[in-house]
Amino acid sequence: MERSLKFLAIVYLLFFTQIDAFIYDICVMRKWEAAHGHYHFFIGLGDFHDKQHAITSLQLNQINKIISRSPQKRTSVIVEDISSKNDDGCASCGNFYVKTKGGILGGFVDRCCVHGIRNITNIEYRFCRVASLAPILNNLSKSVKSSVSPNRISVGCLKKEIVGFLNKLCKYQDGPVLDKWYKKCLHRATKYIKALRFTTYANKSVADYVMLNTTSKNRLNFVKKLLTFDSFLIDAKIVHNIMLSNSKRNAIVIAGGTHIKNVSKLLQQLGYEMIYKSKPQYHCEYDSKKCLGCNIHPGGFCRKPEPVDVTILNRFL
Repeated sequence: MERSLKFLAIVYLLFFTQIDAFIYDICVMRKWEAAHGHYHFFIGLGDFHDKQHAITSLQLNQINKIISRSPQKRTSVIVEDISSKNDDGCASCGNFYVKTKGGILGGFVDRCCVHGIRNITNIEYRFCRVASLAPILNNLSKSVKSSVSPNRISVGCLKKEIVGFLNKLCKYQDGPVLDKWYKKCLHRATKYIKALRFTTYANKSVADYVMLNTTSKNRLNFVKKLLTFDSFLIDAKIVHNIMLSNSKRNAIVIAGGTHIKNVSKLLQQLGYEMIYKSKPQYHCEYDSKKCLGCNIHPGGFCRKPEPVDVTILNRFL
């Protein structure tokens, strides 16, 4: 009986992280699709992860209403959502789930379903990485072994989910420009896996791996690197799904701001033209506790963006 209760505790263990993210950048691009007789629009919404911002819930409600009004047969939504099932039906790392609260991206797929939006693709795949590393990142002052998931998830699990996507990436066929770039992404990711010695440490827990490769001084940067070193693979998944959606009129992408920036550059190489671009405004933040995830500039401050007016989307949807 005691053993069964212990197992259930692991099954239902959720990591709740308060991330009051908001949209700080919007870009709209288009390309004429002669085969379909219409312009294909890329509408990118760049998300910034912040710990506190009052506009988050307002933006979220506005985005849901705007998308739900867009004709479903003409619209494809692509999102980076760690708290919902992805395009492969995965939503966890084994028995560990990541549930974020208060943000734009976390749970976005489920909220779309409530609003009747069905044509949505979740390109997130880093469930094991976030489930094992988020508790360490959020509790840097505590022992790496103080949380359950870093001790239960192995480095082999991190490698498996990356390699699983790489096996799909090598099969993408989206034209010579993108196929060449996909091969570079594949090679680059393989080099990172080797450099991080994921195979060597495959049987080690993530907690042991982090302890063996860091000190208290460099742990933050190491964990951040582990979380983001393959971000270009998310770019690849986004672009691939945009290509798959060109029979529709609109491809709405909601993801981290850096992904939106990178994807828009790639689309320009494919003939997409920019027809709208917001001008993000920034402010300097000198409270280091509010700079988690941001680059610290000389002088001990980070630059953080201001939210934009998402109702501009009404012009294009």
